Amino acid sequence: MKTRSFLTLALALFAGLCSAQTAYPSRPVKVIVPLAAGGPVDLVARRVSERLTKQLGQPVMVENRAGGNGIIGANACKSAVPDGQTLCILLSDTLVINPAIYKKLPYTVGDFAPISEISRIDTAVVVSAALPIRSIQELVQYDRAHPGKLNWGHFGIGSSSHLFMAQVNEKLGARIVDVPYQGGGPALNGLLGDQVQVSSLSYSLVAQHIEAGKLRALAVLGDVPSPRFAGVPLLKNQGLGTARNAWIGLFAPTGTPAAVIARLSAEIKAITADPEFQKSLDAQGLHVTGRSPEETAAVIKAEGADWSAVAKAANVSLD
Repeated sequence: MKTRSFLTLALALFAGLCSAQTAYPSRPVKVIVPLAAGGPVDLVARRVSERLTKQLGQPVMVENRAGGNGIIGANACKSAVPDGQTLCILLSDTLVINPAIYKKLPYTVGDFAPISEISRIDTAVVVSAALPIRSIQELVQYDRAHPGKLNWGHFGIGSSSHLFMAQVNEKLGARIVDVPYQGGGPALNGLLGDQVQVSSLSYSLVAQHIEAGKLRALAVLGDVPSPRFAGVPLLKNQGLGTARNAWIGLFAPTGTPAAVIARLSAEIKAITADPEFQKSLDAQGLHVTGRSPEETAAVIKAEGADWSAVAKAANVSLD
């Protein structure tokens, strides 16, 4: 009897030990952000990480790994052990534009397991308010009447902002000069300083300058009108069929256990359903979506095909 009791106790302890070892998360979780601190992707990563820290019972820490249009950080995430202890919050450009324009990438879309599209970035094409331009059509007309006078500031060759400009030139017959910057902030400074006259920038960057009468919004990106850019028409209704707004999502390396993906998806669903979380992002021009893993995968597939067609038509390709 004593031997049997000892064995029962030993098996119970062993089972408890195994359970503790396999519990998720078993240690602090790292979230890689492949862009510099201070932008909307970093903001979402930090807001989500704060919530996940409370919900998972382990510290969730953000690590910025900027460089190469998000390629460096994305590759670091893809190469991590697929145990759920390393995640990444990516801008859609990383998964739907980079594969369309780079001849060689150290990763593929299949290297990432979707957890959730968290939010979309309210973005508009804006111009200096000093110009007599109030629509995309007037922008094109002004460019034709003043060749070489309009410069479009975008945040990097191959970025969504660059491809929007390429579409305006290719589809609408403009010849606007592209001027690359290292991010939206520098592009905004160029716009305010009249080094460039037009750009596509997020609401959080341009709101105060539109209110101050320094900038004017011509067109909103995305499929639905933005309440933040009240009364501004959609770019897709002004001659450009592909004018999607960028989104921000949470991913894990492919191979991460399904149970971990399901747990994280449920946690993100709870976070994005919280009115206070929605309000905190809404103030920054970020519309919370909270898509499921399956919905996020479908978005990547559809938008990847769209951007591939845009890049091909505009002849944008990078080594």
